[in-house]
Amino acid sequence: MTLAISPDDSVSSILTYFRTILPEEYSDSERMYDCCTIIDEFHANMREHVAGQDDDFKWWLGVSHQGGVIRLSFQYAGPCFDPTQAQSIVDQSIEFRRIGGLGLALISQLSDKLDYTYNSGFNTLLVEVNTTGFPKEDEACL
Repeated sequence: MTLAISPDDSVSSILTYFRTILPEEYSDSERMYDCCTIIDEFHANMREHVAGQDDDFKWWLGVSHQGGVIRLSFQYAGPCFDPTQAQSIVDQSIEFRRIGGLGLALISQLSDKLDYTYNSGFNTLLVEVNTTGFPKEDEACL
């Protein structure tokens, strides 16, 4: 299923839609909350960096699930921007890193797979989050 989203839509309404798509088995899983964070970050990025003053701007969220994997599809019209090619924040010293820019790193960290395509003026980011097995955590945090 796909939902058209405008910059003025509340995150809570978007997340309510997301939760209604998923079966009960995902309803309180840690990985479902990771998906909510990914959706929240993407929406914030759309409002801050893409929508601008365009009152008609929309982006689309697609949600599917199969075999323990939640798939999120984010699509919007605009210039080509491949978030999978963004510079890693790990490679940057905190003293020289600009403020902000952590959203893409967070999306990448919480995802098990990211794929990006640009076709006919549309950016599409496909995100997969595996809900089976161990939670995705850094070894250093354990």
